[in-house]
Amino acid sequence: MKVKLLGSFLIIMSSMLYLMACDNNVSPGLEDSFELFTGLELLPEAENTTLRINKGSDVQNDAYFKVNISDVLPNEFIKNVSADAWCLEWNKPLRSNDDIHQGVRAFATASNDKWKPLNYLFSIQNDLKAQYPEKGTLTYREMQAVVWTLAGYMGIAPEFNVDKLSDSELPSRLRENGKANFSREMVKVISELVLKNYSSSTISLSGFALETEEGQQNVFIIPPSGITTNEVTNVTPTTAVSGGVIEDSGDSPITQKGVCWSTSANPTTADSCTNDGSGPDDFSSNISGLNQSTMYYVRAYAINEAGTAYGNQRTFTTGLAGEVDKELNVCGEWSASQSGGFGVTVDTWDISEIPVGSSFDIRFDALNQPDRYVVEYPIGNEVYDSGWRGLEWFYNDPIRFPEFQPEGVVGPGQGQEDNIFEKDAQNTFRVVVTGPQQGTIWFYDIRCRIPD
Repeated sequence: MKVKLLGSFLIIMSSMLYLMACDNNVSPGLEDSFELFTGLELLPEAENTTLRINKGSDVQNDAYFKVNISDVLPNEFIKNVSADAWCLEWNKPLRSNDDIHQGVRAFATASNDKWKPLNYLFSIQNDLKAQYPEKGTLTYREMQAVVWTLAGYMGIAPEFNVDKLSDSELPSRLRENGKANFSREMVKVISELVLKNYSSSTISLSGFALETEEGQQNVFIIPPSGITTNEVTNVTPTTAVSGGVIEDSGDSPITQKGVCWSTSANPTTADSCTNDGSGPDDFSSNISGLNQSTMYYVRAYAINEAGTAYGNQRTFTTGLAGEVDKELNVCGEWSASQSGGFGVTVDTWDISEIPVGSSFDIRFDALNQPDRYVVEYPIGNEVYDSGWRGLEWFYNDPIRFPEFQPEGVVGPGQGQEDNIFEKDAQNTFRVVVTGPQQGTIWFYDIRCRIPD
């Protein structure tokens, strides 16, 4: 039976060292002194795997390599699929021009802490892709450079340091016209993020190291998930809406599907879940029984004869009870003034009476200590963040206002932002105000404007 194991990872040993791929600057015969398979467990169903490897394309812009995996016997972990792949040793080549590699053996890395940085990196890959359009496009080149950086840190590959390597020393696919064609700064930021957080994270992903002949290339493989968790919308103090898209159900029918949620990362069917029927169709899930003012993790799931598969993880935060009755039903003037002080205030607004296409503005004033205003539309999707706002003497002052360094106070306490979102089919939005210190006083107004 074939089913996608959602979120599983693979490491693949493959290639002949005399052809280009990871780097064409290094001659064959480089001695490999790095221990890859120490402490790993062989997967019997994948002792004789066949690989077909190609380079990823600039058009797809999603992975360094594309790999087709075949000849794997039925098991819960590794399937016969096409997968994204990433080079581990930046100074070795890989045979990757539609080349076939046979006799590959798979070793599980699930219980090996050495592999946790790479597993963590790809567990947050979707979040990184969503974040970095604001900071520059995150391409496969930056992701590949991060993989090389982490592989060196893990001791399974030579060091890769973007601060030490000149443009001419980079692998050929990370150069164009003699210059680096990726963001060194982005690589450093993501690498530091992973190294800071991986040890304290909870990761349910399982990796595998696949071995061919001695001395050949290492490649990190991410099989497609097969199921995607929808964004979380219509969040109230006790309910929310999500769902999933099933992209590949495998060879056996799906008997149950839905979403699971928990206050802990990587929820499973042992936690609270919906049952949204069977079959391969997309589905919507109504989440209920939530606690107010609480952050939750949610994942879509699907079950067939081969087991349970999970989608990507999303997070959302419920509001406070009694604050969903705020209503905005008049456009063209400032109204619905809200004020508060110390702590976090979550206001959920009903705009069901406002016409679709209307635009919304916010006007705010941090009267004393600095405050921060965030608007979400739909709920869970941040459309505006004021940053910390306060009196001028708070600006980036590590002595008087150390709590927010190095972020600092970014602007004056009074401000106004227009066109923060336009209404579509969603009838609620949320404003989250943070007053971090005793003595905080703030207020904000909301205005909607009907299009001409």
